[in-house]
Amino acid sequence: ILTAHLITPLLKFLPMNMTNIHEHIVTLNNMEKRSLAGYSFYTADVSALFTNVTVDMCISNILDLAHKHWREVNTFGLHLEDLKDLLEVGFTNAFFTFNQRLYWQIQGVFMGYCPSPPAAIIRLSTCELNSLYTDRHYIGNPILKIYSRYVDDGGFIAKTKEEALRVCALIAEADSDRNIKWDVDFPGKGEYTAFLDTEIMITEEGEVRSRYYRKPMNKGITLHYKSHHSESTKTAVARNYYKVAREVSSDTSQREYSLNKVDSILMKNGYRSPRKYDTSSTTRRSGKKKFSDDGKVTACIPYTTKHDANRIRNYIKSRHIPVRPIFTPGKTLKSTLCSSRPLDKTQCTMSNPDLCKVCPLTNKGSCSTKGVVYEVTCGRCSENVKSTYIGETSRTLHSRASEHLRAASNPPSQPHNAIGQHYAVKHPNADASLQFRILDTSTRVLDRKASEAINIYIKQPNLNDKCELEQIVKYIVKKE
Repeated sequence: ILTAHLITPLLKFLPMNMTNIHEHIVTLNNMEKRSLAGYSFYTADVSALFTNVTVDMCISNILDLAHKHWREVNTFGLHLEDLKDLLEVGFTNAFFTFNQRLYWQIQGVFMGYCPSPPAAIIRLSTCELNSLYTDRHYIGNPILKIYSRYVDDGGFIAKTKEEALRVCALIAEADSDRNIKWDVDFPGKGEYTAFLDTEIMITEEGEVRSRYYRKPMNKGITLHYKSHHSESTKTAVARNYYKVAREVSSDTSQREYSLNKVDSILMKNGYRSPRKYDTSSTTRRSGKKKFSDDGKVTACIPYTTKHDANRIRNYIKSRHIPVRPIFTPGKTLKSTLCSSRPLDKTQCTMSNPDLCKVCPLTNKGSCSTKGVVYEVTCGRCSENVKSTYIGETSRTLHSRASEHLRAASNPPSQPHNAIGQHYAVKHPNADASLQFRILDTSTRVLDRKASEAINIYIKQPNLNDKCELEQIVKYIVKKE
């Protein structure tokens, strides 16, 4: 991540790199029609960019660009030599598994590594700077003014397909390894060319026509109206679709075409009468809504239902509590059902459940389960008056349960442990007898804290004190 933070800011110094995926439309619209007359807009993408760039050339090009602009970016106190060491260690130690065997990647930069995208972009940009941007024929040419690229997708203009192929070949020849190859999509007469989420056509008179685009194989899946998100989140998603459709459309007819595309997408995802979310046609906002400096703090609360969210808002408003609630998505089917390693089985931390002190005391899963909300029940108390404690931990259940067992066996060793305090008062000198029950699991701290609070409220465990509330407030409420 540090390496990515060092090299990503360098992309702003590359003239062809797109920071806004719609800036090519702005550039086309700002040009005079006569300068575009006779040209066609076409696209070209690099085949397997990440695989076909070499690590040595990527590192060399990054260091050259960093040397020119080292004083203009945040270097986090590092030197250029430090960046070189980071790049060499990161890019030359790429490993992956396939069919239960470990492989070392020696060709190209690898996906999933944060610095790989900016490294590949800088390598390709260097080839463009050494060819297209230094060729006298293209300096001052409209082709160079229009050319822009988003990662491996480039948008160009040319009068003929032969000229388009020459431009791409010129860039490819600048690659000393001869690995860069372009796939060119040149339109026929009167045809649109798809580029990112837009379709563009330049008429014979130089008029630019653009509209919203989705690939034919795109299934149109977006945030479903029945999904477990707040109404404001779903409204914002729908509004953003219409906002983009209007921004990329060149005239009234193209705008209607784009809006119909959005209508179709939203209706497939359960939005009835989706045009009601298109507020751009009736209301013009001057900018992003800014909260006044009223001293309120932000409370991040997991979303449950619309009814519960409204009750929380109304309660805060009626009591004039200086809190601004923000509802975050709760558990999803993806987080519940999906796993990156579905064939892995949870095993005992001790690798032998028969020798483990925790596994026999749990209700489900194993002691190696991480991120749990758990309940501890004292086995020494009578059946009529059960003493229970509810807590949460990001560590394995084995680690947390072992602490409670040690505290029960030797209370003075952990004076702040609730179980230890209970045994010191109610069962002095008695052997520890505890039962552990997993109530919930989550990798997110906020979700665990909220689940812990809900279970404490419902079950009313008699060994919990007020310190849990302070911990929950610490994670839920954020000062601005």
